[in-house]
Amino acid sequence: MSISTDSPIQDSETPPKGISAKPGTEHTVTIETLTFGGAGLAHIDGIAVFVPGTIPGQQVQIVITKNKERYLECRVLKVLRRAKDEVQPRCQHFHDCGGCTWQNLPYDKQIKYKEDIVRETLEHLTPVDADVRATLPGRVLKIIPSPQVFHYRNKLEMSFGFANMRTEEKAGKRIYFDENPTIGFHQPGEWSTVLPISECHLYDEQIGSLLSDVRRFMQDTRLPVYNPKTHKGILRTLLLRRGVQTNEHMIAFIVKARKKELEPLFQHFMRFGGRSGLTSLLVIENHGMNDKPEMPKVHTLIGRPFITERLFDLTFEISPFSFFQTNTLAAEKLYKAIADCADLNRKDVVLDAYCGMGTIGQYLARFCEKVVGVESHPTAIEDALKSAGKNRIGNISFFKGRAEQVLLDQLKAGGKYAFSVIVLDPPRAGLHPKATEAVLAHKPQKIVYVSCNPGTFARDLGAFLKGGYDLRSVQPVDLFPHTAHIETVAVLQRK
Repeated sequence: MSISTDSPIQDSETPPKGISAKPGTEHTVTIETLTFGGAGLAHIDGIAVFVPGTIPGQQVQIVITKNKERYLECRVLKVLRRAKDEVQPRCQHFHDCGGCTWQNLPYDKQIKYKEDIVRETLEHLTPVDADVRATLPGRVLKIIPSPQVFHYRNKLEMSFGFANMRTEEKAGKRIYFDENPTIGFHQPGEWSTVLPISECHLYDEQIGSLLSDVRRFMQDTRLPVYNPKTHKGILRTLLLRRGVQTNEHMIAFIVKARKKELEPLFQHFMRFGGRSGLTSLLVIENHGMNDKPEMPKVHTLIGRPFITERLFDLTFEISPFSFFQTNTLAAEKLYKAIADCADLNRKDVVLDAYCGMGTIGQYLARFCEKVVGVESHPTAIEDALKSAGKNRIGNISFFKGRAEQVLLDQLKAGGKYAFSVIVLDPPRAGLHPKATEAVLAHKPQKIVYVSCNPGTFARDLGAFLKGGYDLRSVQPVDLFPHTAHIETVAVLQRK
């Protein structure tokens, strides 16, 4: 059984009966299967134990870290026996980085487990009667694999930081010493330090030489690296984007410095302007507390403030923070699955909710009479309008705002549009209850639900099944090899 650790389960006052499950107690377990979220699953006297960083078949020594009401959490102390299917990870950072969960598992096994996780999540977590739940796994189709297993990511974000953080207490204050500046990834739960990275097999094959250039740049310029504890320093993150179909590349340095401070340093950043295929070199200001800038100021040093990418015969301009699928070739597989599920005709009027920069809607527009996109992020709407114009798509329009608000106001049931098909592609949190209510009020013939979270999809599916819809099929698509992320496309038909 796959149990989602995302479920809101309360801590238990006492450990499960019959076993020694206090934090700190050690056990030897054999991993049985994989769960949504990526952890291995084992059992101790019938109690589920989630074991991060493991794969089925491994025998591991664990220490209990938390008692929950229905399960235990733990940490691996030692792998005692390798799994029969276990393979050597390609990346030297696999065991430390945390970016790849299953790189030591053959790809055909990865996607088989993902398919199983979707089935089991629907069977166990969909809030409908047990007899209905029992029918849901049979609606799950064979997973569509990613066309590329390695080097598939078209976007990568890396952090400037320190390999370790030394501190001292002086006069009652904690002093932080900036030592060993580097570039890499934050390990899970370690946001004050950065793991130095020299390779990444999910991004472009040239990442190794690029990182060598960045490290030389750091040594030559001695620009101070941002310290998340003191909030001092300049270099914060490095953002890389590439057009898989166009061979265009973007490098963006995200810094904490204003234009007046940066202008004398622009020549340092220009050293990257001679890189082959570099279309866009940017320096972006971020003065906030988080790595994601809320109001970024973009300085274009070379080329354009965007790169272009193609999906099918459509071209999209991708700026540094555009909402765009990170696996271009698999995205085409995903969009074809959406079109197949929707099975549109020339009379269909389609709502594309949570549309981002409108990529799904622009692809579907060729099959139907009209597409209406809804998106809350203003920059994404700007990108959508721009790309729809450049792609000469005349039968698509966009509304800015939260889906639940727009669907209950400008696009309310009985209004200007009678949607025969509604496409939903919500964030990981799933649908707002009012959005579900508004979709049901429109009574579309079909609902196509695109999900990146089987747990919240199962929750929302329950509401639609109770609201008069049948689940026809669920198509898993693998967009993220070597990780636990799963994409699904489900089609529901009104009874």
